[in-house]
Amino acid sequence: MPEELQQSQEEEDEEPSAPFWMTTFSDMATLLLTFFVMIVAMSEVEVKKFKEALSFFQGRTGMLQSETVIPSIKNQVVTQRLSREQLQKYEELIQYLQEHNLEGKVQVNLTDRGLHLIITDSIMFRSGEAEIIEPSRTILRILAGIIDDRIESVVVEGHTDNRPIHTARFPSNWELSAARAAAVVRFLLEQTDTLPPSRYMAVGYGEFHPRDTNATPEGRARNRRVEILFNWEPWPNEHNNPYLKRLTPPAKK
Repeated sequence: MPEELQQSQEEEDEEPSAPFWMTTFSDMATLLLTFFVMIVAMSEVEVKKFKEALSFFQGRTGMLQSETVIPSIKNQVVTQRLSREQLQKYEELIQYLQEHNLEGKVQVNLTDRGLHLIITDSIMFRSGEAEIIEPSRTILRILAGIIDDRIESVVVEGHTDNRPIHTARFPSNWELSAARAAAVVRFLLEQTDTLPPSRYMAVGYGEFHPRDTNATPEGRARNRRVEILFNWEPWPNEHNNPYLKRLTPPAKK
């Protein structure tokens, strides 16, 4: 073989099979992969919270079905307002609702205002009565554990449907809804003394704040409920209490 032809063949054999920048890029990708593997290996992964985040991408609102809502990825900032003990009680509540098939009876919302629950009256009271029954007692015991120095106030609202009631104890839905709200407040106070009684409020709305129509049995069932708000914010005095502002008539001139 001529010397020039042999030299040309050797030069062709020495040419790289890929661009030179690929080598640098491959090294960088390998280093990044190693870096992220080390981060994951050194961190503690909470499986429960990971599943909650994963469910967001699967088109679910949270771990509970039906109406129940738990914090999605965009609301994770709200959970930072809860202490570790509060989060444990919150997860205990979610687990209890799941295990006892109460997802359709209890709606849980973690909002900027606080932890908000809507509980249908069918699991809280017998018809026309204001004595708390199971399983709501267990639910309220768990909720009492959430009350600590991060909770500034608790508001309990009683609601009924529009069917009139005329009993010796409850002449109207006003009295019934107020008595049910007061019963919940009294029960919570019996479970914990972390929050002074002055930071609780029981409100009876009767049938005048419905969530659904009263024309169907299903709608009336949704309207008969107790709502509880564990509020992040305090009521410094009666003048900036939104409930008292709404209920207190203007002073006569």
